[in-house]
Amino acid sequence: MKATPPCNANQAEKTNDTPTDSTGGTATDAMASQPQRPGQPAGSLSSGDSDVHPELDGDGKRAGQPGTSGAIAQTTQPQDATRELNTATGPLPYSAVAERLAVNIAQCLDALLDYAPESIMIDSDWIRSIHQNIAGELFPDWAGSFRHTDVQVGTHMPPQGFNVPIHVSNFCLDLAERMRHVSGLESIAELLAWVDWRFQWIHPFKDFNGRVGRILLVALCYKLGLPPINPAADDEPAKAAYFNALRSADNGDLASLSGLWLERLTK
Repeated sequence: MKATPPCNANQAEKTNDTPTDSTGGTATDAMASQPQRPGQPAGSLSSGDSDVHPELDGDGKRAGQPGTSGAIAQTTQPQDATRELNTATGPLPYSAVAERLAVNIAQCLDALLDYAPESIMIDSDWIRSIHQNIAGELFPDWAGSFRHTDVQVGTHMPPQGFNVPIHVSNFCLDLAERMRHVSGLESIAELLAWVDWRFQWIHPFKDFNGRVGRILLVALCYKLGLPPINPAADDEPAKAAYFNALRSADNGDLASLSGLWLERLTK
């Protein structure tokens, strides 16, 4: 069955049952707030072209890993939040862009949870549609398109731009196969940890990879029949633990990230 974007009003097999959490809020309320196998070398690239908008939510960086010099690639490392970004509606400050994106993300999650879990088929088109729906209003020139340039994420070097489509395609195929074999909370935590890490390892878009990754994780939790889970680290210690776990995963060890996900699943 061909995947249909969850934010697209034409998607079939809608259901009116929106999951709620124990406090009576929707799954959107709980979740909207704020990669092949591990072991492949990360490498490093330099910062470079100012054309690229830095990752606004900070999920693209590896904590405590400054970039290297050499002027090879563009950077997605977060910068000063007081800067302005060039958007389709003119220059906007960071805070205004983040607010507009947050509204679009909430709408996307609402639409996602309006559909039957089995109707959500995750493939490259689905992933690109999520990016288009959250960023297309402000950045129509590149929202919904995989990046074509090389980027630096801290000292991590994601795949070269021309290799992104095949990496995403393989990621989706691998994900579908892994989902066929999950059984029990530990294996689910391992799956979510792998998805969390691998998507950010690929870093498929010019910007806003963290936001798309969180929507992907929400969709997976929904498909797996899990209660609402917030996939975002929401305080500084949690963020530090998360970035350290991502760094370990870059080096082939998913245990820490799997542990973080197991904690989320058992709260």
